[in-house]
Amino acid sequence: MVRCARVAAAVAAVALLGAGLTGCSLFGLEEEPPLECPGEEPPAAEPGEARVLLTIAEGTSPWDLTTVVYDDGTAALLDGQQGAASTNALAAAGTLPRAVVGPYDDRPGSWRTGYLLPCALDELRDLASDALFGSPEYGRVAITDRPWTYVSYDNGATRAEVEVHAFDTGYTEGLDWSERRARERLAALTHFLQANLVVTGEELPVTAAQVDGSSEVAEDFEWPGPPPAELLGEDGCGVLTEDQATAVLTFAREDGLGEASSQLTVRALPPGVSGCD
Repeated sequence: MVRCARVAAAVAAVALLGAGLTGCSLFGLEEEPPLECPGEEPPAAEPGEARVLLTIAEGTSPWDLTTVVYDDGTAALLDGQQGAASTNALAAAGTLPRAVVGPYDDRPGSWRTGYLLPCALDELRDLASDALFGSPEYGRVAITDRPWTYVSYDNGATRAEVEVHAFDTGYTEGLDWSERRARERLAALTHFLQANLVVTGEELPVTAAQVDGSSEVAEDFEWPGPPPAELLGEDGCGVLTEDQATAVLTFAREDGLGEASSQLTVRALPPGVSGCD
């Protein structure tokens, strides 16, 4: 049996196996069946017609968005997250570690559709209120090179934003009782979403793209967007819309940013998210 004191080192080396977790403090390992919502119909609207209710990001920035749920039950998922959502692996506690990268560290993906049935949406609201309101403290576990999980929730009257280190590992050794309880409540929320989010997979049209990072790119860098220094300004972030957004996203997806990828990140923004806030 590998002792818990040695697990952090194993995780840092991305060599943590199920047997190595024996005896350590973990949560959220059970599969959760979806709610039964007899007679209920999917929302008729498209994602983005209602305000943003909940977002999940996983990586090194709150802009590493992977999931957006809207107030009417529609949802948008970043490419590559659909299968994760259906198998309880999206931002999931207890999944095997992977290298600390964000979902935008390669080339920008597109957004695809999903939804929650009305009874599942009501339950999600209750779980989000329980997990995120009241200024919970999540602590920081002794694991290096792990992504952060960022969750925001806006019920129309109150907004909460939290960030949790190494939440994807499910590892809680060294945390006090209240911090473990806070992570368990957040895991209840994310696992519920994973079990109940119905993924239809239709690609959403591009309406806007966000570019962030450093404007100090090579002088010979060429792309279909404005000069990075002009676009990013002092805040290091800029939003492109309509034809420019489409052109820059197409360029980044097909050709890549080359050496500029270490300075710039291009993101397709989901509907209803303005970017650079």
